[in-house]
Amino acid sequence: MAARWFVLSLCLGLLAPPARAADFYDAEPGAAAMGMGMAYTAIAADPFGMFFNPAGEANTPYTQAAGNLGRLDSPDGALTLVSAAYVRPFDPINTATVGLGYFGERQSNGDAADNVVFNYGQLLKVPQIDLSRPLKVGGNFRILSVSPHPGAKSHIGLGFDGGVMAESNYGLKGGLSVMNFATGVGLPYPVVNLGAAYTWRNLTFASDLRMRSGLMELDPGVEASLDQGLLKLRLGRGFEMDGVNTLAFGFGADFSPLVIDAAMTLPWDGTNRPGGGYEVSVNYKFGAPSFAGNFVGQAAADAASLTGEIALLTQQEKNLENQVQSEGTDKQILSGDLAVLQKRIAELKDEYRLMNREKDVMGYEIRQSQLQIQSLMPKPAPKPKPKKRVPAPHWPKTHVVQDGDTLRSLAQRYYGDPDQWEKIYRANESKFSQGLPVPGAVLVIPALGQGD
Repeated sequence: MAARWFVLSLCLGLLAPPARAADFYDAEPGAAAMGMGMAYTAIAADPFGMFFNPAGEANTPYTQAAGNLGRLDSPDGALTLVSAAYVRPFDPINTATVGLGYFGERQSNGDAADNVVFNYGQLLKVPQIDLSRPLKVGGNFRILSVSPHPGAKSHIGLGFDGGVMAESNYGLKGGLSVMNFATGVGLPYPVVNLGAAYTWRNLTFASDLRMRSGLMELDPGVEASLDQGLLKLRLGRGFEMDGVNTLAFGFGADFSPLVIDAAMTLPWDGTNRPGGGYEVSVNYKFGAPSFAGNFVGQAAADAASLTGEIALLTQQEKNLENQVQSEGTDKQILSGDLAVLQKRIAELKDEYRLMNREKDVMGYEIRQSQLQIQSLMPKPAPKPKPKKRVPAPHWPKTHVVQDGDTLRSLAQRYYGDPDQWEKIYRANESKFSQGLPVPGAVLVIPALGQGD
Protein backbone atom coordinates (compact mmCIF):
# COMPACT_ATOMS: atom_id res chain seq x y z
CA MET A 1 0.00 0.00 0.00
CA ALA A 2 2.80 2.45 0.86
CA ALA A 3 4.52 1.95 -2.50
CA ARG A 4 1.24 2.47 -4.39
CA TRP A 5 0.54 5.66 -2.43
CA PHE A 6 3.91 7.14 -3.29
CA VAL A 7 3.62 6.25 -6.98
CA LEU A 8 0.15 7.86 -7.11
CA SER A 9 1.44 10.95 -5.28
CA LEU A 10 4.35 11.22 -7.72
CA CYS A 11 2.06 10.99 -10.77
CA LEU A 12 -0.39 13.56 -9.40
CA GLY A 13 2.43 15.89 -8.47
CA LEU A 14 3.96 15.70 -11.95
CA LEU A 15 0.67 16.09 -13.85
CA ALA A 16 -1.47 18.42 -11.72
CA PRO A 17 -0.91 22.17 -12.30
CA PRO A 18 -0.32 23.60 -8.79
CA ALA A 19 -1.01 27.13 -7.58
CA ARG A 20 2.47 28.23 -6.61
CA ALA A 21 4.20 31.50 -5.95
CA ALA A 22 7.77 30.36 -5.25
CA ASP A 23 10.37 33.09 -5.70
CA PHE A 24 14.03 33.97 -5.19
CA TYR A 25 13.88 33.46 -1.41
CA ASP A 26 12.44 29.91 -1.64
CA ALA A 27 15.48 28.42 -3.40
CA GLU A 28 17.64 25.96 -1.43
CA PRO A 29 21.08 24.45 -2.27
CA GLY A 30 22.07 20.89 -3.20
CA ALA A 31 22.15 19.09 -6.56
CA ALA A 32 20.74 15.86 -5.04
CA ALA A 33 17.69 17.73 -3.75
CA MET A 34 17.29 19.61 -7.04
CA GLY A 35 17.33 16.35 -9.04
CA MET A 36 14.47 15.01 -6.91
CA GLY A 37 12.37 18.14 -7.37
CA MET A 38 13.22 19.48 -3.86
CA ALA A 39 11.47 16.45 -2.25
CA TYR A 40 14.23 16.13 0.36
CA THR A 41 12.76 16.73 3.84
CA ALA A 42 12.49 13.00 4.69
CA ILE A 43 15.88 12.15 3.08
CA ALA A 44 18.36 15.00 3.77
CA ALA A 45 21.21 12.54 3.16
CA ASP A 46 24.11 14.94 2.50
CA PRO A 47 25.52 18.03 4.26
CA PHE A 48 23.17 20.32 2.28
CA GLY A 49 20.27 18.45 3.89
CA MET A 50 20.60 20.85 6.86
CA PHE A 51 18.87 23.47 4.67
CA PHE A 52 15.83 21.16 4.29
CA ASN A 53 15.77 19.31 7.62
CA PRO A 54 18.34 20.01 10.38
CA ALA A 55 17.95 16.42 11.66
CA GLY A 56 19.24 14.83 8.44
CA GLU A 57 22.92 14.44 9.39
CA ALA A 58 22.35 13.15 12.94
CA ASN A 59 24.61 10.19 13.80
CA THR A 60 26.72 10.53 10.65
CA PRO A 61 29.81 8.28 10.94
CA TYR A 62 32.16 10.48 8.88
CA THR A 63 33.41 14.05 8.77
CA GLN A 64 32.18 15.60 5.50
CA ALA A 65 32.98 18.75 3.53
CA ALA A 66 30.85 19.80 0.55
CA GLY A 67 30.53 22.59 -1.98
CA ASN A 68 27.72 23.54 -4.37
CA LEU A 69 27.35 25.89 -7.34
CA GLY A 70 24.19 26.58 -9.33
CA ARG A 71 22.25 28.92 -11.56
CA LEU A 72 18.51 29.41 -12.06
CA ASP A 73 16.87 31.52 -14.77
CA SER A 74 13.51 33.27 -14.47
CA PRO A 75 11.62 36.19 -16.03
CA ASP A 76 12.91 38.40 -13.18
CA GLY A 77 16.57 37.65 -13.85
CA ALA A 78 19.22 34.95 -13.50
CA LEU A 79 19.93 33.67 -9.97
CA THR A 80 23.40 32.45 -8.93
CA LEU A 81 23.66 30.02 -5.97
CA VAL A 82 26.85 29.33 -4.00
CA SER A 83 26.94 27.16 -0.88
CA ALA A 84 29.29 25.15 1.31
CA ALA A 85 28.77 22.83 4.26
CA TYR A 86 30.85 20.96 6.83
CA VAL A 87 29.60 18.31 9.28
CA ARG A 88 31.35 15.99 11.72
CA PRO A 89 30.55 13.62 14.60
CA PHE A 90 30.31 15.31 18.00
CA ASP A 91 32.40 12.98 20.17
CA PRO A 92 31.08 13.98 23.63
CA ILE A 93 27.68 12.56 22.58
CA ASN A 94 27.85 9.21 20.81
CA THR A 95 25.11 9.83 18.22
CA ALA A 96 25.45 13.61 17.79
CA THR A 97 26.67 15.62 14.79
CA VAL A 98 27.61 19.29 14.45
CA GLY A 99 27.90 21.30 11.26
CA LEU A 100 28.44 24.68 9.65
CA GLY A 101 26.88 25.87 6.39
CA TYR A 102 26.82 28.91 4.11
CA PHE A 103 24.26 29.67 1.39
CA GLY A 104 24.48 32.78 -0.78
CA GLU A 105 22.14 34.00 -3.53
CA ARG A 106 22.58 36.79 -6.06
CA GLN A 107 19.97 37.72 -8.70
CA SER A 108 20.74 39.92 -11.70
CA ASN A 109 17.89 42.29 -10.76
CA GLY A 110 19.70 43.20 -7.54
CA ASP A 111 18.12 40.84 -4.99
CA ALA A 112 20.61 39.19 -2.62
CA ALA A 113 20.62 36.95 0.45
CA ASP A 114 23.27 35.30 2.64
CA ASN A 115 22.75 32.58 5.26
CA VAL A 116 25.27 31.27 7.80
CA VAL A 117 23.96 28.17 9.56
CA PHE A 118 25.21 26.37 12.69
CA ASN A 119 23.74 22.86 12.82
CA TYR A 120 23.31 20.26 15.58
CA GLY A 121 21.58 16.86 15.34
CA GLN A 122 21.43 13.58 17.25
CA LEU A 123 19.44 10.38 17.74
CA LEU A 124 16.70 10.43 20.37
CA LYS A 125 14.90 7.47 21.95
CA VAL A 126 11.43 8.26 23.25
CA PRO A 127 10.39 5.63 25.86
CA GLN A 128 6.71 6.58 25.56
CA ILE A 129 6.67 5.86 21.80
CA ASP A 130 7.24 2.33 20.49
CA LEU A 131 9.55 2.96 17.51
CA SER A 132 11.69 0.40 15.68
CA ARG A 133 14.47 3.00 15.31
CA PRO A 134 15.37 6.13 17.30
CA LEU A 135 14.18 9.51 16.07
CA LYS A 136 16.57 11.94 14.43
CA VAL A 137 16.23 15.46 15.81
CA GLY A 138 18.15 18.61 14.96
CA GLY A 139 18.23 22.38 14.89
CA ASN A 140 19.94 25.28 13.11
CA PHE A 141 20.92 28.70 14.35
CA ARG A 142 20.94 31.17 11.42
CA ILE A 143 22.47 34.55 10.74
CA LEU A 144 20.75 36.17 7.73
CA SER A 145 21.49 39.13 5.51
CA VAL A 146 18.66 39.91 3.07
CA SER A 147 18.12 42.59 0.44
CA PRO A 148 14.37 42.18 -0.29
CA HIS A 149 14.25 44.71 -3.18
CA PRO A 150 16.70 45.91 -5.84
CA GLY A 151 18.81 48.69 -4.40
CA ALA A 152 17.34 48.26 -0.92
CA LYS A 153 19.50 48.27 2.18
CA SER A 154 20.34 44.82 3.51
CA HIS A 155 18.53 43.64 6.63
CA ILE A 156 20.41 41.57 9.22
CA GLY A 157 18.44 39.05 11.27
CA LEU A 158 18.68 35.94 13.39
CA GLY A 159 16.74 32.75 12.79
CA PHE A 160 16.16 29.24 14.00
CA ASP A 161 15.28 25.97 12.25
CA GLY A 162 14.05 22.73 13.77
CA GLY A 163 13.40 19.26 12.39
CA VAL A 164 12.67 15.64 13.17
CA MET A 165 12.92 12.44 11.12
CA ALA A 166 11.50 8.94 11.74
CA GLU A 167 12.33 5.69 9.93
CA SER A 168 10.79 2.23 9.98
CA ASN A 169 12.35 -1.17 9.24
CA TYR A 170 10.28 -1.41 6.04
CA GLY A 171 11.81 1.42 4.01
CA LEU A 172 9.35 4.14 5.06
CA LYS A 173 10.68 7.53 6.26
CA GLY A 174 8.98 10.70 7.43
CA GLY A 175 10.29 14.20 8.10
CA LEU A 176 8.99 17.47 9.50
CA SER A 177 10.90 20.74 9.63
CA VAL A 178 10.17 24.39 10.43
CA MET A 179 12.72 26.53 8.58
CA ASN A 180 13.68 30.22 8.55
CA PHE A 181 11.86 31.15 11.74
CA ALA A 182 13.50 34.55 11.61
CA THR A 183 12.89 38.17 12.53
CA GLY A 184 14.23 41.47 11.27
CA VAL A 185 14.52 40.55 7.57
CA GLY A 186 11.00 41.43 6.32
CA LEU A 187 10.23 38.11 4.58
CA PRO A 188 7.14 35.82 4.82
CA TYR A 189 8.78 33.27 7.15
CA PRO A 190 8.66 30.63 8.59
CA VAL A 191 8.42 27.72 6.10
CA VAL A 192 6.93 24.37 7.17
CA ASN A 193 8.09 21.27 5.28
CA LEU A 194 6.31 17.91 5.61
CA GLY A 195 8.01 15.05 3.77
CA ALA A 196 7.75 11.30 3.29
CA ALA A 197 9.87 8.74 1.42
CA TYR A 198 9.52 5.04 0.68
CA THR A 199 12.28 2.73 -0.59
CA TRP A 200 11.29 -0.37 -2.56
CA ARG A 201 14.18 -2.47 -3.79
CA ASN A 202 16.43 0.06 -5.58
CA LEU A 203 13.79 2.80 -5.97
CA THR A 204 13.04 5.63 -3.55
CA PHE A 205 9.80 7.59 -3.95
CA ALA A 206 9.59 10.92 -2.11
CA SER A 207 7.15 13.78 -1.74
CA ASP A 208 7.34 17.11 0.11
CA LEU A 209 4.59 19.54 1.08
CA ARG A 210 5.95 23.06 1.62
CA MET A 211 3.83 25.74 3.27
CA ARG A 212 4.37 29.39 4.15
CA SER A 213 2.51 32.65 3.80
CA GLY A 214 1.47 32.96 0.15
CA LEU A 215 2.82 29.55 -0.87
CA MET A 216 1.72 25.91 -0.74
CA GLU A 217 3.43 23.43 -3.03
CA LEU A 218 3.68 19.67 -3.46
CA ASP A 219 7.07 18.45 -4.69
CA PRO A 220 7.31 14.80 -5.85
CA GLY A 221 10.52 12.99 -6.80
CA VAL A 222 12.01 9.55 -7.42
CA GLU A 223 15.54 8.13 -7.21
CA ALA A 224 16.92 4.88 -8.69
CA SER A 225 20.06 3.36 -7.13
CA LEU A 226 22.25 1.21 -9.40
CA ASP A 227 25.35 -0.94 -8.86
CA GLN A 228 25.11 -1.05 -5.04
CA GLY A 229 24.64 2.73 -4.86
CA LEU A 230 27.58 3.64 -7.13
CA LEU A 231 25.21 5.47 -9.52
CA LYS A 232 21.91 7.21 -8.70
CA LEU A 233 19.41 8.59 -11.21
CA ARG A 234 16.83 11.17 -10.12
CA LEU A 235 13.63 12.72 -11.50
CA GLY A 236 11.11 15.19 -10.11
CA ARG A 237 9.17 18.38 -10.69
CA GLY A 238 11.65 21.23 -10.73
CA PHE A 239 11.73 24.38 -8.66
CA GLU A 240 9.20 26.80 -10.19
CA MET A 241 10.82 30.16 -9.52
CA ASP A 242 8.59 33.12 -10.47
CA GLY A 243 5.88 30.83 -11.89
CA VAL A 244 7.88 28.99 -14.60
CA ASN A 245 6.98 25.26 -14.56
CA THR A 246 10.05 23.03 -14.87
CA LEU A 247 11.01 19.35 -14.90
CA ALA A 248 14.05 18.25 -12.86
CA PHE A 249 16.43 15.38 -13.48
CA GLY A 250 19.90 14.52 -12.24
CA PHE A 251 22.42 11.89 -11.24
CA GLY A 252 24.83 11.08 -8.43
CA ALA A 253 28.12 9.15 -8.53
CA ASP A 254 29.38 7.71 -5.22
CA PHE A 255 33.12 7.25 -5.78
CA SER A 256 33.60 6.93 -2.02
CA PRO A 257 35.04 8.88 -0.30
CA LEU A 258 34.18 11.40 -3.07
CA VAL A 259 30.50 11.92 -4.02
CA ILE A 260 29.48 14.00 -7.06
CA ASP A 261 25.89 15.13 -7.79
CA ALA A 262 24.54 17.12 -10.72
CA ALA A 263 21.03 18.21 -11.66
CA MET A 264 19.18 20.30 -14.27
CA THR A 265 15.70 21.75 -14.62
CA LEU A 266 14.02 22.57 -17.95
CA PRO A 267 10.80 24.52 -18.60
CA TRP A 268 7.80 22.35 -19.46
CA ASP A 269 6.51 24.63 -22.21
CA GLY A 270 9.68 25.22 -24.17
CA THR A 271 13.43 25.32 -23.57
CA ASN A 272 13.61 28.89 -24.94
CA ARG A 273 11.67 30.31 -21.97
CA PRO A 274 13.66 32.18 -19.28
CA GLY A 275 13.49 29.32 -16.77
CA GLY A 276 15.28 26.23 -15.57
CA GLY A 277 18.84 25.90 -14.36
CA TYR A 278 21.51 23.59 -12.97
CA GLU A 279 23.41 22.72 -9.80
CA VAL A 280 26.59 20.73 -9.17
CA SER A 281 27.62 19.45 -5.72
CA VAL A 282 30.83 17.77 -4.53
CA ASN A 283 31.05 16.04 -1.13
CA TYR A 284 34.11 14.41 0.46
CA LYS A 285 33.73 11.92 3.34
CA PHE A 286 36.92 11.79 5.38
CA GLY A 287 37.78 8.26 6.50
CA ALA A 288 35.02 6.56 4.46
CA PRO A 289 35.96 3.21 2.87
CA SER A 290 36.68 3.09 -0.85
CA PHE A 291 33.74 2.27 -3.12
CA ALA A 292 35.82 -0.58 -4.55
CA GLY A 293 35.74 -2.30 -1.15
CA ASN A 294 31.95 -2.66 -1.37
CA PHE A 295 32.18 -4.74 -4.54
CA VAL A 296 35.14 -6.86 -3.44
CA GLY A 297 33.65 -7.32 0.03
CA GLN A 298 30.35 -8.54 -1.39
CA ALA A 299 32.10 -11.00 -3.69
CA ALA A 300 34.24 -12.26 -0.80
CA ALA A 301 31.17 -12.72 1.39
CA ASP A 302 29.38 -14.66 -1.35
CA ALA A 303 32.42 -16.89 -1.76
CA ALA A 304 32.64 -17.38 2.02
CA SER A 305 28.96 -18.32 2.14
CA LEU A 306 29.43 -20.88 -0.62
CA THR A 307 32.49 -22.28 1.14
CA GLY A 308 30.50 -22.71 4.35
CA GLU A 309 27.66 -24.42 2.50
CA ILE A 310 30.10 -26.77 0.76
CA ALA A 311 31.68 -27.67 4.12
CA LEU A 312 28.25 -28.34 5.64
CA LEU A 313 27.15 -30.54 2.75
CA THR A 314 30.47 -32.38 2.82
CA GLN A 315 29.89 -33.20 6.49
CA GLN A 316 26.38 -34.39 5.68
CA GLU A 317 27.87 -36.57 2.96
CA LYS A 318 30.22 -38.20 5.45
CA ASN A 319 27.37 -38.77 7.90
CA LEU A 320 25.26 -40.43 5.23
CA GLU A 321 28.17 -42.63 4.17
CA ASN A 322 28.48 -43.84 7.76
CA GLN A 323 24.75 -44.53 7.93
CA VAL A 324 24.84 -46.45 4.65
CA GLN A 325 27.59 -48.69 6.01
CA SER A 326 25.86 -49.33 9.36
CA GLU A 327 22.20 -49.59 8.33
CA GLY A 328 21.59 -52.17 5.65
CA THR A 329 17.77 -51.83 5.76
CA ASP A 330 17.81 -48.22 4.54
CA LYS A 331 20.78 -48.61 2.27
CA GLN A 332 18.92 -47.99 -0.98
CA ILE A 333 17.18 -44.82 0.29
CA LEU A 334 20.34 -43.42 1.84
CA SER A 335 22.33 -44.16 -1.29
CA GLY A 336 19.85 -42.09 -3.29
CA ASP A 337 20.15 -39.21 -0.84
CA LEU A 338 23.90 -39.50 -1.00
CA ALA A 339 23.88 -39.28 -4.79
CA VAL A 340 21.73 -36.12 -4.64
CA LEU A 341 24.08 -34.52 -2.14
CA GLN A 342 27.15 -35.44 -4.17
CA LYS A 343 25.59 -33.85 -7.25
CA ARG A 344 24.75 -30.70 -5.30
CA ILE A 345 28.30 -30.50 -3.92
CA ALA A 346 29.69 -30.75 -7.45
CA GLU A 347 27.35 -27.94 -8.59
CA LEU A 348 28.35 -25.74 -5.67
CA LYS A 349 32.04 -26.30 -6.36
CA ASP A 350 31.46 -25.18 -9.96
CA GLU A 351 29.59 -22.11 -8.71
CA TYR A 352 32.42 -21.40 -6.27
CA ARG A 353 35.05 -21.53 -9.04
CA LEU A 354 32.88 -19.28 -11.22
CA MET A 355 32.40 -16.85 -8.32
CA ASN A 356 36.16 -16.60 -7.77
CA ARG A 357 36.68 -16.02 -11.49
CA GLU A 358 34.04 -13.25 -11.52
CA LYS A 359 35.57 -11.71 -8.38
CA ASP A 360 38.99 -11.52 -10.10
CA VAL A 361 37.44 -9.91 -13.19
CA MET A 362 35.50 -7.46 -11.01
CA GLY A 363 38.62 -6.54 -9.08
CA TYR A 364 40.48 -5.86 -12.33
CA GLU A 365 37.64 -3.67 -13.68
CA ILE A 366 37.46 -1.73 -10.41
CA ARG A 367 41.19 -1.08 -10.47
CA GLN A 368 40.89 0.21 -14.06
CA SER A 369 37.98 2.46 -13.05
CA GLN A 370 39.99 3.84 -10.13
CA LEU A 371 42.92 4.64 -12.41
CA GLN A 372 40.58 6.43 -14.85
CA ILE A 373 38.93 8.41 -12.06
CA GLN A 374 42.29 9.36 -10.55
CA SER A 375 43.52 10.55 -13.94
CA LEU A 376 40.44 12.79 -14.43
CA MET A 377 40.25 14.33 -10.97
CA PRO A 378 42.73 16.39 -8.94
CA LYS A 379 44.42 14.71 -6.06
CA PRO A 380 42.46 15.29 -2.82
CA ALA A 381 44.02 17.05 0.09
CA PRO A 382 45.71 14.79 2.67
CA LYS A 383 43.14 13.18 4.89
CA PRO A 384 43.22 14.37 8.48
CA LYS A 385 43.18 11.57 10.91
CA PRO A 386 39.62 11.28 12.25
CA LYS A 387 39.27 11.77 15.97
CA LYS A 388 38.67 8.49 17.72
CA ARG A 389 35.22 8.14 19.16
CA VAL A 390 34.71 6.77 22.64
CA PRO A 391 33.44 3.17 22.24
CA ALA A 392 30.44 1.91 24.17
CA PRO A 393 31.19 -0.21 27.27
CA HIS A 394 32.51 -3.72 26.51
CA TRP A 395 32.95 -2.87 22.78
CA PRO A 396 34.75 -3.47 20.56
CA LYS A 397 35.34 -7.16 21.28
CA THR A 398 38.05 -9.43 19.91
CA HIS A 399 37.82 -12.90 18.48
CA VAL A 400 40.57 -15.42 17.72
CA VAL A 401 39.70 -17.13 14.45
CA GLN A 402 39.14 -20.90 14.64
CA ASP A 403 38.91 -23.40 11.80
CA GLY A 404 35.45 -23.27 10.28
CA ASP A 405 34.71 -19.65 11.27
CA THR A 406 32.93 -17.59 8.56
CA LEU A 407 31.72 -14.01 8.35
CA ARG A 408 28.10 -15.05 8.73
CA SER A 409 28.76 -17.37 11.69
CA LEU A 410 30.68 -14.61 13.53
CA ALA A 411 27.88 -12.08 12.84
CA GLN A 412 25.35 -14.61 14.22
CA ARG A 413 27.48 -15.23 17.33
CA TYR A 414 28.11 -11.60 18.29
CA TYR A 415 25.10 -9.75 16.82
CA GLY A 416 22.45 -12.46 16.60
CA ASP A 417 22.03 -11.55 12.90
CA PRO A 418 24.17 -13.19 10.16
CA ASP A 419 23.30 -10.35 7.74
CA GLN A 420 25.53 -7.98 9.78
CA TRP A 421 28.70 -9.75 8.49
CA GLU A 422 29.81 -6.65 6.54
CA LYS A 423 30.56 -4.68 9.76
CA ILE A 424 33.11 -7.35 10.79
CA TYR A 425 34.58 -7.49 7.28
CA ARG A 426 35.11 -3.71 7.02
CA ALA A 427 36.80 -3.61 10.42
CA ASN A 428 39.26 -6.44 9.53
CA GLU A 429 39.77 -6.35 5.73
CA SER A 430 43.47 -7.22 5.98
CA LYS A 431 42.78 -10.41 7.99
CA PHE A 432 40.86 -12.31 5.30
CA SER A 433 42.09 -14.63 2.61
CA GLN A 434 39.76 -15.56 -0.26
CA GLY A 435 36.74 -14.32 1.70
CA LEU A 436 37.57 -16.34 4.87
CA PRO A 437 39.16 -15.17 8.12
CA VAL A 438 42.73 -16.41 8.57
CA PRO A 439 42.86 -19.05 11.38
CA GLY A 440 44.65 -17.65 14.41
CA ALA A 441 44.06 -14.02 13.42
CA VAL A 442 42.62 -11.70 16.07
CA LEU A 443 39.53 -9.94 14.69
CA VAL A 444 38.06 -6.72 16.08
CA ILE A 445 34.28 -7.02 16.57
CA PRO A 446 32.79 -3.47 16.49
CA ALA A 447 29.63 -2.49 18.34
CA LEU A 448 26.45 -3.11 16.35
CA GLY A 449 25.37 0.53 16.35
CA GLN A 450 28.88 1.90 15.68
CA GLY A 451 29.21 3.37 12.17
CA ASP A 452 25.57 2.65 11.18
